[in-house]
Amino acid sequence: MVLALTLSLAGCGGDGSQQEQEASAPAEAGETQQDTVEADAEEAAPETDSDPDASDERVIEVVVRDFAIDAPEEMGTGWYTMRLENLGQQTHFVIMYRLVEGKTIEDQRREVVPAFDELMAGIRSGEIEKADIGTFLGENIPEWGLQMTYVGGVGLLAPGRSAQTSFRVPEPGTYLMECYVKSPDGTFHTSMGMLTQVDVVDQGGEGAEPEADATIAITNDGIEAPDTLPSGSQTIRVDIEDRPETFMPYDVNLARLEEDSDLEDIVSWMDWSDVGGLRAPAPVEFLGGVEHMEAGNHGYMTVDLSPGRYLWISEINAAEMHQVFTVE
Repeated sequence: MVLALTLSLAGCGGDGSQQEQEASAPAEAGETQQDTVEADAEEAAPETDSDPDASDERVIEVVVRDFAIDAPEEMGTGWYTMRLENLGQQTHFVIMYRLVEGKTIEDQRREVVPAFDELMAGIRSGEIEKADIGTFLGENIPEWGLQMTYVGGVGLLAPGRSAQTSFRVPEPGTYLMECYVKSPDGTFHTSMGMLTQVDVVDQGGEGAEPEADATIAITNDGIEAPDTLPSGSQTIRVDIEDRPETFMPYDVNLARLEEDSDLEDIVSWMDWSDVGGLRAPAPVEFLGGVEHMEAGNHGYMTVDLSPGRYLWISEINAAEMHQVFTVE
């Protein structure tokens, strides 16, 4: 499991006690069985923000359920468009990263995933303070477990929706796709089955980048983005220009704001190290985004926007890394 860890963990915390009370009650999302989800999916297809040609060899179709990721076992290098469908009852994302040479999904499951489960159990019980997270990870995760190369993926996506993100896979190797949102009881989705391996091989060719209608930039100073965007289908280029002082690079997620949306609650929810952080249900409807990728790279997301207020927000340092904008 890989999770965003800031060197300074203050300023992004949520109200853990309130989230604990919410999680203690039976939650429809947490109790939904996978076969029920699949049956419901047959009756109603997800709301789709984009519809790339599924026959295109540079489009990879990925489906998430509670709690599994269905993805190709092999793909090539170069530019790809990931089309993600969320058939689950909880918000999910799919991040893609390359493991160090010689490591596989079995190593990740055996040496990395359990450490994060133990960490969150300690945070919930109060035995581990936020200030001690870095020390805990350094003592309980092997060095290779913090040396992934992040290439992108589709950001946070609400149940019943689909989204697409384009990104470049730079080199062959063993990659993983993962979702580490938490269920209502606080369990990481990774530990429930949302981790899968993809072998990347050199098949020749680079592929073509999409054409952008607008560009946003992610820097250590914040998110630089237009204050307004037109309604309709938009392909937005996301430039990751800087890297924060964390073991994970920046991502960016898109959410539609309602009249009663509380920005402070959303910011707090983005902090996985909070008891209630990244824990279902999400406080807002997420529409996808560009998952974590190394500085100096860029990706694209295509989304159909209707008039209203929207939010760009990163999981990394969310208190500073967010921007509200309007679609006209």
